[in-house]
Amino acid sequence: MGICDAVAVAKIVNATLVIPHLEVNPVWQDSSSFMDIFDVDHFMNVLKDDIPIIKALPDEFSWSTREYYATAIRGTRIKRAPVHASANWYLENVFPVLQSNGIAAISPFSHRLSFDNLPSEIQQLRCKVNFKALVFVPHIRALGDALVHRLRYPPGQSQASSTDYLRETTDQNGKQNPQKFVVLHLRFDKDMAAHSACDFGGGKAEKLALAKYRQTI
Repeated sequence: MGICDAVAVAKIVNATLVIPHLEVNPVWQDSSSFMDIFDVDHFMNVLKDDIPIIKALPDEFSWSTREYYATAIRGTRIKRAPVHASANWYLENVFPVLQSNGIAAISPFSHRLSFDNLPSEIQQLRCKVNFKALVFVPHIRALGDALVHRLRYPPGQSQASSTDYLRETTDQNGKQNPQKFVVLHLRFDKDMAAHSACDFGGGKAEKLALAKYRQTI
């Protein structure tokens, strides 16, 4: 969701988006970059009519690095964006920084844009990012195809050996004889629970603890 929000905020403040840097998550310690996970060229092409996107900063802003912001308080870094901030907050606090400096770095940026009272075109852009622009790189898609195939056709029903054959077999067999299956998300960690807005039966103490945790990530 942070990537969808980043595109939306760039649209709100009329800025060029640099391909996002993904923070190492404190829960599962994954150091993968955006380019390791998503098809960058597809991402940029789908959104080309919505916002300008670049893969890296131009030379004039090459000083804007994680190390630069880690060593001191910088006027170009917005560090205190509230959780679920409004569009007006970004216009009032980020847009002036862009006008003065030509660049603004917002960090941290997890759950920093509200879902309420946003223009419909911004909400639609969020959905476009989520369901059209974000496409996994080929080897991740191939793994997904393999998992779906194994769920639909347990071992012994077919012996697909290559990715291309596997994809073809999955598509054809799925159309001819669709099977039902359930996917269980095995990662149930505190960060997911906090931002799910679900009641897990822990009463008031649970709600207060998760609300407090939401303010830290």
